[in-house]
Amino acid sequence: MYFFHMVENKSVMEQLSEFNKIIDDLSNIDVNLEDEDEAFHLLCDFPKSLDNLKDALL
Repeated sequence: MYFFHMVENKSVMEQLSEFNKIIDDLSNIDVNLEDEDEAFHLLCDFPKSLDNLKDALL
């Protein structure tokens, strides 16, 4: 989870799929995150080009 970072050269949808897979994998080993924590981690991992969106959502 802490090693996931969104990058500019991949589609957002592809990266969201990767993020959700990490969440599912963690859940499978009984590591559960609150929805707010998942959202926070995702927002913090937005690429620089989405800084304005991140600021608006926070």
